[in-house]
Parts: sequence; structure tokens; C-alpha cells
Amino acid sequence: MNATSNLRAVISRSPGRLNRRSAPTALAASPRKFLAFCAFVRLMRQQKEFFAEDTSVLVVTVPRNWPTDDLEYVADVCLKSSDRGLSKVKTFCHPSRTKKGSWDFQPSNYLDAQKVIVFLPRGAELHPEVEISADEIIDLEILDDRHLDSLTRQLDTGPLSSDEKERLRQLDPAFINAIFRKGRSAAVALSKLERLQARPAKGPRLIPLAAYGEAGQWGERFKRDLRLWQSGKLDWSDVDRGILLYGAPGTGKTTFATSLAYECGAHLVPTSLSRWQSTGHLGDLLKAMRQDFAEARDRAPSILLIDEIDSVGDRRSFSGDNKNYCVEVVNGLLEALDGLGGREGVVVVASTNFPEALDPALLRAGRLETHVEMKRPGTVERARILEFYLPALDAPDEFYEVARQLNGKTGADLERLVRKAKQLARAENRTTMIEDVWAVVPQQPVLSDDDRWRICIHEAAHAVMTELSDLGSVTCIELYDEMHDCVEAHDALGRTSSDCPVPALRTEEWFRWDIAITLAGMAGEELVFRNRSTTAGGSQGSDLTSATDAAALMVARFGLGKRLSVFADDVDRPVYKVFQEVPKLRADVDDILRAEYSRAKRLLDANLNTMITLAQALKEERRLEGERLKTLLKGLSATEGSPKLVGMAG
Repeated sequence: MNATSNLRAVISRSPGRLNRRSAPTALAASPRKFLAFCAFVRLMRQQKEFFAEDTSVLVVTVPRNWPTDDLEYVADVCLKSSDRGLSKVKTFCHPSRTKKGSWDFQPSNYLDAQKVIVFLPRGAELHPEVEISADEIIDLEILDDRHLDSLTRQLDTGPLSSDEKERLRQLDPAFINAIFRKGRSAAVALSKLERLQARPAKGPRLIPLAAYGEAGQWGERFKRDLRLWQSGKLDWSDVDRGILLYGAPGTGKTTFATSLAYECGAHLVPTSLSRWQSTGHLGDLLKAMRQDFAEARDRAPSILLIDEIDSVGDRRSFSGDNKNYCVEVVNGLLEALDGLGGREGVVVVASTNFPEALDPALLRAGRLETHVEMKRPGTVERARILEFYLPALDAPDEFYEVARQLNGKTGADLERLVRKAKQLARAENRTTMIEDVWAVVPQQPVLSDDDRWRICIHEAAHAVMTELSDLGSVTCIELYDEMHDCVEAHDALGRTSSDCPVPALRTEEWFRWDIAITLAGMAGEELVFRNRSTTAGGSQGSDLTSATDAAALMVARFGLGKRLSVFADDVDRPVYKVFQEVPKLRADVDDILRAEYSRAKRLLDANLNTMITLAQALKEERRLEGERLKTLLKGLSATEGSPKLVGMAG
């Protein structure tokens, strides 16, 4: 009996128990099963402890898009005929929860065996009993170079280059059996598949990153960092982990992620809360969320796009019967963003139209740490977008003139305009010409001389106040000839651009000057015309709403108004909700706005001649910048204790 026991111990420690001679059987089943067979044999040869111990439970995580049924077949082929009755090895594919949130299997029915191998899709949820019993959880890596070389030799499909092998790893495993057919070139089949998948009709045209403004600049930096990381010259901890894009609809938040993935050569995983919810109850939602992050990890480098992330919500605002459900969703997303299981090679791009509705925990460093407002493209960006959609025309000057007439149009608007121009050309059976583009440019009513003069005064007042404040310098003033009904009124007729950096520590005086600059346009109109117009309000982002937001922050967040006390809930909640519940705070805001509006009027009145001269030049030239603008702004008289005078006195 002792001799028999010792013999069994020796045999159980031998890796020869794996029936590696079953490779032809696996190959006869399918090329995909053969590759899974090779990967499984290589993995199990390294698991000496599994064979040496009397009992052992091994969890093998399989790439998320690889059918786990293949591994159950492979394990059966490898183990059953070589078992010799010395140990009982049971294998099974770990199932997921049902739609009702329960498990549809009993782990005890599988864990009663002497040795157990569990196959689990990578990133999927593991039953607690299996997790407790597991001696080791290990990843199975499939499509090794040597295994691919063996497959091509046995099927006589011709060799694959290193680049072709890498491209093969990025494909859905469902195509492997079609690519590897005996006596047929695998390289040719791979190229044919890539051409089919690259058909442009499958998705939207990709706009270059350079056309996305500040977001594009971030994308270019990320692309450089990603290349350094791929070459081993940069650690992933030094790469940005995530970016939040916010702004009006149609500004390109979603298409930016597609362009970023394309230019970086990264895999794109598009998802959203609605997609996760469509899978079932809370358990299914969290599972789908984890699976998307797992796919991004498996296919790294990857761009994980969470569209309309404001749907996830803010835990501070949850109430009622669904509160616990919503909190679990937010917590699940926070856990996924933290990447406790590793998130190397994965950057998260989130988009929203309502950034104020997000939970602050989502926006901290290490999660969605970079925040970029996706603004409507300027004239130069609009011209670039038109050039991208119509490269054959090669008319940059014409595109710039067209772009001047499309103020406020988004990238989506411009794509539609180009579509209309091409339709005109097709109707006449010819190629698209610049005249077709002009033909579809919306015709807007031309401003009257009186309206144009009012806009010039409004923008000149902003410029004068900016120079007086010493918060920064004016870089450009523009006047638009037409009324554009596609954009907010505050940005349809003119624009004053300035370089006013936000300091690390904002003082009360800084806030007040910022408000005075914002209200200067309206104050200038009242000085010259003795009445005001609608140019300062009417929409989010207008002069009045921006000034009100700044004053509200002073009062409700920073104690820079009449009161010094700031309550914790004032800080944690969006400002607009604070004012809904404490309406008396609006009186403090009104006091600040009235005081700075009066100061703006007094300063502009003291510099009325300069403001009018600047407005006259703007009316004639339509755009002022550079030395011409600096010359017109010389000789301003700073009063009311502006920062310039304070600095001189000091």
C-alpha cells in the first residue's frame, strides 16, 4: 500500500499527464480550437502545484471575446484520456447571473471533485464560493507566435509576419476558422477581412484632431505619450488616465473619441449607461460595465468612451426608492475607473452636455482628471473642417470666406452642409465645386447700420474694460455681418477674445473685475444709446449668466460677499441648487452685479472717446488684432482704484 501510494504521488507530480498528443484531434475540430489547445497545454505545464497537491481549484480567465466552450472541449481532450484513474479532474465554464440576479448553478456540484478547473471570461463576476475555493486565478494568453507558426505549417497556409500576427490578435476570434483554411494563404484572407472592415460606409468620417481645438491639443499630447509607452520609454503612471468633454450638442464630443482612437491606433470601446441598463437589472448592468472595461484592458491600447455620462448622476441628489440602486451604479463606475484589477493602456473619454450633474468623485485625479469644454469651432477650425470634407477642391482661401459666414455652426452642421453641396453636384452629374458650397450656405438677414454700430460699441466696451483691468490683454475683436439664428444671441454678432489666465488664488478684486468686464458690453450700450439690447443675455454662456455665475460663486462658495459663513452643503451642491433653497442669497448677488455694472459705466465714460474710436475701426475693418488693436487701445485712463493704479502706488 505504501509503494502504491508513493507511485501515485510520483505520477501526480509529472506533467506527462497532459495528453499533448491530442493536438491533431483539436486541429481536426477547428483551427481556433487548436490554438486554444496549444495555449491551454502551455499554461498547464506551468501548474506543477495543481498536479502535486491532493486537491486544487484553478480558475483560468479567458480573453473576453474568446468562446469559453472551446476551452472546455480542449480540457476534455487534454485530460480525459491520460487520467489513468489517478485523479479526478472536473472542468466547467463559469456561467453568469440570470436576469433576475441569481446564479443558475450550484458550485458544490463542481467543487466536490479532487481537482477542478474553472474557465471564466476575463472581467466577469466570479461566484463567491468558487472565489473562496480557488487556489489560483491565472490568465490564459492565446495566439502565441509559436502556436500560430505551428498552425500555418500544418495547414500549409503560408507564414505570417510579426505585424500580421499582431493584427490577427486584434480581430474577433470568430474569424480565425475562416482565415486558416488548408492550402489557402492566411495573409491574403487577413488582408481581405481588413478591407471589408475598413469600408468607410460603416461609420462617420473622421475629423483630424487638429480641428478639435483644446481637446485636439490634448489628444496630440496623449498620442505622443501613448507611443512612448508602447516603446517602453514611458511608464503608464505618467500618462493621463481620463478626460471629460462637455459642451453643447453637436460640438464633436463623441466623434472626438473615434478620431482619437483612429489616430492613436487604439481599440475603441463605445458604451453608455443606457447600453449597460439594457442588459437587465442592477447585477446585469454592473456586469456589462465590468465587461466593457475588461474588453478595453484585453485590447489595450484602448479608448473607452462613456457617452452621456451625466446619466450616471450625482449621489448627493439621489432620493426615493431608487436611491440605493443609483448609488450602486455610481460606486460601480468609480471602482471600474480606479482599475483595481489594472487599467494599463486604457484611457477613458467621457462626454456630457451637463457637467454640473456629475458626481464630484468621478472628476478627481486618476479618474476623469482632465476637463475640456468642447466649444463651437472658430472661423479657422470651420475652414479646416470644410477642407477635410472636400479635399479635392483645394481652395483654402475660399473655405475661409465660407467659414466666416457660418459662425456658430458645429462640426455636425458643417458635415450636413457638405452633404447638401455634394447632392447639388450629383443632381447635375458632375464633381462638387466651391459654388455648390456657397449655394447651400444659409442666407441670413444682413445687419442694419444701426445694429452693426451697436455691436461695435458692445465689443469695444469689453475690450476697453479688459485693458483697464490688467487681468489680461485683448487679442482680437470681430464683427459678423449677418444674424445667425443657429447660435446663442450672445455669440452670433460679434466676439472679443482675450488672454486672461485664471490665477491659482482668485481674490475678491479679481472676481469683481471679471464681472465688470463681462457687464461692460451692456454698460457701453447704455452710455452711447441710452438703452440696452438683448445682446447681453438670453442663453447659457451669455454676459449676464456668466456674471451671475461668478457672483454666485463669490457668495455661496468662497465667502467673498456680505457674509463670511459658508455651509458645507453650499460647497457640495451645485450653486443653482443653493439659491433655490436659500433665495435671500440672490440679494447679495444682485448687490455685486449692480456695483460692478456701475463701475463699468464710470470707467467707460472716462474713456468714451477711445471706446468710440475703437468701435468705428471695428465697423470698417470687421476684425482687429495685433499691433493695430494695440495702437487703438493706447491712452486709456485707469480710475476707480484699478489694479494698474494700485500697482503704481505700491
